[in-house]
Amino acid sequence: MIVRLEKEQQKSARRKLLADPVYIISHDALRKMKQDGHTQLSPVELFLSAQEFCETLLALPDVMEGLDDEIDDLEDEAEGENDAMLIMTLATAQLQARSKKYVGIDIRKIILHIYERLDGHDLLWPLIEQMTDKEDARWLEGKKTNLLNYELQEIELNGGGSEEVKAFMNKYTQATLALTPDEIRSTLIVLSSLNLEYGHAFDEQIALLCGKLGITPSEVHNHFEKESSCQVFNGPVSGQFNKKQ
Repeated sequence: MIVRLEKEQQKSARRKLLADPVYIISHDALRKMKQDGHTQLSPVELFLSAQEFCETLLALPDVMEGLDDEIDDLEDEAEGENDAMLIMTLATAQLQARSKKYVGIDIRKIILHIYERLDGHDLLWPLIEQMTDKEDARWLEGKKTNLLNYELQEIELNGGGSEEVKAFMNKYTQATLALTPDEIRSTLIVLSSLNLEYGHAFDEQIALLCGKLGITPSEVHNHFEKESSCQVFNGPVSGQFNKKQ
């Protein structure tokens, strides 16, 4: 259940996760946990392990009946004393993000039971506070931009050319297409900014995302030039950028 990756595997997985809002929100807190010696697992390994834990729970015939056993198994498998706590806390955030997709499963009850099992752990609430502090939309857009810029710069520093950049952005776009409309709109803000910096190199990716929403790239471009990024999809977007009927 706990995911462990080689360096190149981590790099590939990290780039795919850049489209996941929960990963973006939790990234800094998880990175600090490792830097402070609370875990040997990377943010990517922790996040993917939490995904595995969620998938295991949601595949159970009766989640509440098997929840404690799955928690016990995770704690037995964990090598670091904080690993299971970090994975389960991340899992609660992931479960919350998926809650609307699972009709008939009481996600809230699952989350509360996990918190009951973790109650008293010294790092639990500091981790939650660090993650929830980052939910502001403006911060999230800025964080996405910074992480994407980092990946693009790393490709260039390692001698990668335009084809490698295009392949990375195509994977990122495909992952984004699976998100909710609001999350896709948020990503369009980020890509519109990067697209200007990179000389419209990502027009194709923006067109794909616009197609998913039923809008045109020119609408995004015109609106982006007029408004700050925090305004593009708040307020005006509800009337102008919603999917056309």
